[in-house]
Parts: sequence; structure tokens; C-alpha cells
Amino acid sequence: MMYSDMTLSAYETSPSHQAAVERLAVQSETGRLHTVIIGYPDNFDLEQAEIINETQKLYYFGANRPQKEKLIREMDGYVACLEANGVQVLRPRPVEGVHDQLMTRDIGVVIGNTFLLTHMASPSRQREWLGIMHHLQPFMQQVVRVPEHIIIEGGDIVVDKGHIFVGISQRTTWAGAEWLAAEFPQYNVVPVELKRVSEGENVLHLDCAFVPVGAKHALIYPDGFAHMPAEITAHYEFIPVSRAEQDQLGTNVLSISPTQVISRAHATRINAAMRTHGLEVFDLPFAEAPKTGGSFRCCSLPLWRA
Repeated sequence: MMYSDMTLSAYETSPSHQAAVERLAVQSETGRLHTVIIGYPDNFDLEQAEIINETQKLYYFGANRPQKEKLIREMDGYVACLEANGVQVLRPRPVEGVHDQLMTRDIGVVIGNTFLLTHMASPSRQREWLGIMHHLQPFMQQVVRVPEHIIIEGGDIVVDKGHIFVGISQRTTWAGAEWLAAEFPQYNVVPVELKRVSEGENVLHLDCAFVPVGAKHALIYPDGFAHMPAEITAHYEFIPVSRAEQDQLGTNVLSISPTQVISRAHATRINAAMRTHGLEVFDLPFAEAPKTGGSFRCCSLPLWRA
């Protein structure tokens, strides 16, 4: 079934869009993952896609373009790893006229027991939410939609240790951080200003430079920050990521639990460092999605972490 455009209110009264989601709850980046929406690769169409980031400019016109068949195989391997570790995996439905539904992270984020439906910067992405709303239908009273004049994307939001870290990036704006602070006063909202392309850094979202792992560590690309907030330096021990590793989205891992992480197989140094700190690392082949601008974290939208 493919969705045509529908308003959010239509889902509030439609009995046909049911989902086997037990609850919405996320308070941390590394809590036990129970339910997640993983990106949908089957309708990926490189020829129709809007070019919306620097990584796509680099890969989409050369010999090493993302290959749909390989993309599907790698996403299937990702799903298999999650399910083998007891995670309920949900998928978007294809949305008519949308040619890339890989990066579910940016569509929304669960903060506490609230699902924040974001408003993305690129017009080609502003209808992706239609593909996931059937999963949220039982929880419509817990859905808050970002106003259309505000830009917030889920890759810029990290909920952890009582904070909402918000990347001020190529996408999310200062106005977005201010709106979040007003909407979630029970959290300490921490704006994290990232360097721009004009400053020589390609940090699309916060999770391209900072992702907590384990109980107290974080993968971090320090050179991507315009300013390093005290809340980050005070709460995390850093596993630094180099410029070359960041270019390959080395920070963009997904935690299954406080002791388990999914990471790209090619990131051998990063994976070894995480293992040194007691983490079990599932290193998977994952080369195609990163050519579109995102890796494991970007391709996931956690709905429930314990």
C-alpha cells in the first residue's frame, strides 16, 4: 500500500492503520532497544532523488554510486542482526513520489513518552512521515508536530543523561533549539553548534560528530564542533574519531543495549576502541547507505528503549 498525502489528523480517526508497537519510551541513547523503525530501501531511485547533501554530491555522479541491490542486502543484514538480538523491527510503507526512505532517524524522535514529528529542511523529505504513521496510530495523543516555520531533524537530536543535545547544523536551526527548550522544559536542552561546510567540515547532523556509547563513553569528532558544550565534556569519556573516519560516518553507530553496538565493519580502529572499553560490537558490511549521507543511526528510528 502506498500513501498519498494525508494530514496528521487523518491518522487520529483512521482505524485501518494499526501497529504492533507496545509503547513509546526513550530516555537515553544506549538503553536496551526494544522497538525501532529501520529505513526502507526497496523504492530507492537514484535517478529521481533530490541531491541534498555534500556526500551525495560526491557519490551520485561517479562510478562508485550507491547500488540498490547491494543496499537492500546490507539493510537486510542490519535487520537480521537487530532481530537476532531481540529487537522488534518495523519498516516504513512506501510513499508515492518519495524516492529515498532510508534515513528514518530524521523523520522524528521519541523524547520521554512523546513522539516529536520533525519538519525537515529539504522539500523532497517533507512527506516521509506518511510512511511511518501507521505504526504510531495507537499513540496519536503522544505525537507533537514541529511547526512548519521551524527546522528540526532527528539526526540532530540526542536524548541522554537528562539532556536533549541539539545540533545546530546544516539542518536544525537555533530557532529549533529554542522551540525544543520551550516544548520540553523538564529536560536540559543543550545546543551544540557544529562547523559549516564553509569552514571546511562536512557535519550534516549532530550524530555525524557525537554519539554516546556504553555507560559513559561517546564517539566524537572534536574538529566538527564550533564550540564544545560543558555538558558533553562533563558526562562522557571520549573515543575520538579522525577526519577520515568521520568522512565514512564512523560516529554513526546504533546501540542495542548499554553493552552492545552495531558499527560498520570497515571501522576497524573505532570498533577495536569500543571493544577495549567492554562493548560488544557487531561489525556489519554497510557501504551503500553511507553514500547517501547516513549510516546505522541515521537509518534507524528507535521507538522504545528501556
